[in-house]
Amino acid sequence: MDTQETVVYTYNLQVGCAPLQFSVFVEPEADQPNHYTLSLSMKAGHVERALCTPVSLRLSIDPRRLDFSVFVFPPRTCLPADCLYNLRVWLQTAGIDHRIFSDNDLWVGRDPDFRSVGDATFAVLRNATQDMLIYQGMVGRAHVSFIIRWKLVEVGLYSLSLEYEAGGAGRTLFEDYYMRLECEPQVVTFMIYAVPVTSTPTGASHRLRFWLRTPFVSQSPASSAVSQSESYIYQRIWKSDDFKIGAGLNFDALGSKLVMGIRDPDSPRIERDLPCLNPSRRRSSRTLTNAIGSSSGNSLTHNR
Repeated sequence: MDTQETVVYTYNLQVGCAPLQFSVFVEPEADQPNHYTLSLSMKAGHVERALCTPVSLRLSIDPRRLDFSVFVFPPRTCLPADCLYNLRVWLQTAGIDHRIFSDNDLWVGRDPDFRSVGDATFAVLRNATQDMLIYQGMVGRAHVSFIIRWKLVEVGLYSLSLEYEAGGAGRTLFEDYYMRLECEPQVVTFMIYAVPVTSTPTGASHRLRFWLRTPFVSQSPASSAVSQSESYIYQRIWKSDDFKIGAGLNFDALGSKLVMGIRDPDSPRIERDLPCLNPSRRRSSRTLTNAIGSSSGNSLTHNR
């Protein structure tokens, strides 16, 4: 098999009313004969994105004659309902089954009822340009802006990033999340919401959820244009269970043994050539640093 060739196995299934397409890519490794990298993607609506971590496999059989079992099943009740699935991909070779991919946190559905998520507060789209969207909402008592940026990588392939800003400070939540679009980025919208978590002080911790939304396109010619325009495919692509932010937090609630620091009257001060205590963060004239920071993402060539 040519090292420039990739064998693609495609499987279609439907969960609830959402049609999904999974693709298994079998790509030869250039430096090791008979070794192949297997990767997985899911297409839902107009969006294809990578799932799971690629697997390296040694094959003594023709990679163009493989057989996979691809299936999902609901593990438990969830909110919103009918959106959470376990995903499994098994390879069959000469009567032997090998589990290749597994994901216990696949969230996807058609028109889920987000109102069923108790105590959730939802961000609202406030501004949109060709490559950026700004959603604003309340997280606890804090006014937060969520900034979503698209970056074109190549034709049809985009990189997505998410950052937040509140009170003049912010940081990147994720970046370099790659996905292939069969539409313009302007067609894609998002659902962002926060759910409070019990914490001390109250209002300091939240669950943050980030969903992607694309219009549902029916494969049936009998479907009306009206029903299609009012229906959407949602998929959750990022979450945080410990998003820490608040407004007017009462740190005295931590108890009488709390010892609060007092700022030195000489601070802040400006230091030059200060020795760096973290060598991995050392700055030099040859190295640019990102003042906001970064987090890992998902891609069609590497995963979450």
